[in-house]
Amino acid sequence: NCLDVHVDAHPDRVALIWERDEPGTEVKVSYRELLETTCRLANTLKTYGIQKGDRVAIYMPVSPLAVAAMLACARIGAVHTVVFAGFSSEALAGRIQDAQCRAVITCNQGVRGGRFIELKATVDTAVKSCPSVQNVFVSQRTEHPAVMGKLDIPLEEVGHMIDML
Repeated sequence: NCLDVHVDAHPDRVALIWERDEPGTEVKVSYRELLETTCRLANTLKTYGIQKGDRVAIYMPVSPLAVAAMLACARIGAVHTVVFAGFSSEALAGRIQDAQCRAVITCNQGVRGGRFIELKATVDTAVKSCPSVQNVFVSQRTEHPAVMGKLDIPLEEVGHMIDML
């Protein structure tokens, strides 16, 4: 509802302004764009069996897609836990285990201070000790392709907006 009411009244009003790590690459996201991405992600989660009451870990850099991930979980009634993208695989695994998350949403890499952070590799290590995780949803933040495994779902291939990163 926090998006729907604004889309009805002012769909093209800016909902988010994201200052990317790369200088001069500010991204403005309208309420309509944020709602579209949120709904696409919510539908993708539902397609892969995530439902009301399930827990989802979000291990992403600050971005409009991270916001959409939180809103998508809320939209379908799933509980989300946001884990700081600088935490180690052990810290991530502990949080996933504590919440008994069924899924993780992440990116191939994060960019901070000009450095690349291997988010997907950290998730891969973490989920080895997390039997509750059935899927890892992966978005491409950078050009560097992520190594995909049997649990991994590439978000760009299931209809998600890559420009939210």
